[in-house]
Amino acid sequence: MLISKQLFGDFMTEEKKNKIKQLLFIVVFTLSCLTMNSSEFNGYNGSHGTAFLFFKFAIIILLVIWATLENIKNVLFISKTVNITLLVITPIVVFDYYVTQISGNQFLYRVWWIAFIITASATVFLTLTVAKADNYSRFYYSFWKCATPIYIFTLIICFLRIPNNGLTTNFKLGNGTFIILKRIIENPNINFEPYLIFFGNIIIFVPLPFIISAFFRKLKPYHLAIIGIAVPFIAEGYQYIFKCGDVDIDDIILNWFGFFIGLTIQQIIKKRLLTESE
Repeated sequence: MLISKQLFGDFMTEEKKNKIKQLLFIVVFTLSCLTMNSSEFNGYNGSHGTAFLFFKFAIIILLVIWATLENIKNVLFISKTVNITLLVITPIVVFDYYVTQISGNQFLYRVWWIAFIITASATVFLTLTVAKADNYSRFYYSFWKCATPIYIFTLIICFLRIPNNGLTTNFKLGNGTFIILKRIIENPNINFEPYLIFFGNIIIFVPLPFIISAFFRKLKPYHLAIIGIAVPFIAEGYQYIFKCGDVDIDDIILNWFGFFIGLTIQQIIKKRLLTESE
């Protein structure tokens, strides 16, 4: 009887620990997705310089890695939490972007909120990938499908500009966005806009091969490569035809670079971690 009580007590203790860990992950991931760099707030969520902006990114990455590893034995719980959060927060982001604008009174401020959400989500994905977590295939496909709405919205606000609202062009390689990289190297403490423009052009196309392959599993790598080559041309072509935005050959190169980084990682994961049966 004494042994039974002791075992039952240990079981309850372990169960309680797991609940606490799960609650920890929910809080950390949710707060990470609610992090902003808004001109409408003060304090942590308020607008700060570049150094503090990177500090917030670092805090999110470290805390999400920690909370994910604490729950590494319960991947299905992590998957459910991340997916529900992404599906719930996406319409909130859309509504805020067009109506309330609490994330900022300018485009760049509002995009930073999306960047924090993507950072938190990508950190979970990469942590489970590196750890080769159990039930990885189920997590992989559901994660990318649930991340699709916010990704599509990001593409829309970045590339589908209002027609005839002004057009600039650069068809000389290295004479456009690549100049921004030079400014960053010369002055790393420059304001956050150049960082967003330059690295954003790379990062925005990294998820695309993952999302496409999640919906169309039988596509070959060369199919994905063709799509990756075509999409930046389509985005820039839209802006050129309808005379809106900045048509820049440098942007296309950076977009391709980001896509093929994503494609390379996606193919490695497919060969090593995904099973055909799932």
